[in-house]
Amino acid sequence: MLETEEETGLIRVKAGGTLESSDYDRFVPLFERIAAQEQGAVPMVIELGPDFLGWDLGGIWRDLRFDVKHKDQFGRIAIIGTRDWHGWATKLSDVLFPPAEMRCFDPDAGGRAERWARTGAKGEGKIE
Repeated sequence: MLETEEETGLIRVKAGGTLESSDYDRFVPLFERIAAQEQGAVPMVIELGPDFLGWDLGGIWRDLRFDVKHKDQFGRIAIIGTRDWHGWATKLSDVLFPPAEMRCFDPDAGGRAERWARTGAKGEGKIE
């Protein structure tokens, strides 16, 4: 399950369960529309729900194709989730979002995560 919304140039994503190829059918047009309007990098806040399991096989291939096509349009990406996902998400970010800077935030740091994604404040939210 993937819920998306736009808020003045920022894409907010909530992910839960297993992501499927059909989830990208809703996400891709939103991202492409915002990227065209902003004419540059699009910041995102991605909230991984406690039931988030990852992608099914169709979703993985769709995600990889999307990432390659739009690699220069990703802005800063703030990941909000439990600590279990932090290490996995930051390691995966180098592969899936090479030019984008990604940071992980605890579930109670939504405001900080959004500020960081929008402004790129250095040092905030970094999980080592």
